Amino acid sequence: MSPKFDIEKFDGKISFSIWRVQMRAVLTQNRLKKALDGKSKKPASMTDDHWDELDEKVLSSIQLCLSKEVLREVVNETTAAGLWLKLETLYMTKNLANKLRLKEHIYTIRMVEGTPIQSHLDEFNSIILDLENIDVKIDDEDKAVLFVVSLLLPTNISKKSCCMEIMIPYPLKMLNLIYCPKKNLILKFILWTRVRD
Repeated sequence: MSPKFDIEKFDGKISFSIWRVQMRAVLTQNRLKKALDGKSKKPASMTDDHWDELDEKVLSSIQLCLSKEVLREVVNETTAAGLWLKLETLYMTKNLANKLRLKEHIYTIRMVEGTPIQSHLDEFNSIILDLENIDVKIDDEDKAVLFVVSLLLPTNISKKSCCMEIMIPYPLKMLNLIYCPKKNLILKFILWTRVRD
């Protein structure tokens, strides 16, 4: 019996780059990945019937890992390679619409109250990764500013509390915030490079 791998359905909101890696890994584990290359790359030893069966398996596997909204956009694709290419074209290309969508997401993302800071940081970093995959570079200082802006500042902290310090680890950097609940504002934030052990 082969192991079962579950991945989150791609809905157009989660990171396509991460989902793509996971989907390829699932197909690789099930020995199905070669269908993504298209029929022109079919091994000579494989019959057309066997290829068509493999292609159907991969096509249906990918379709089952898409939300209804995303599936509507690619429903006319009849081969695994065609579906994969269409998804990459829609969600990973460097076209203007995709850049604008990702930039809007990074500038408008806000932390949902009650979300652990690490979960929010993971979501933030996945958007950054998607931007980097389409050659949009954001320097560390701007990332820090965008991250600070994305934080939903705690409203349930007693307004009598004095200023508090929040430290957030970031790859090779540390973000240090000084937050004042009385005024509900960040008084100061510092991004500093962490010393490697």
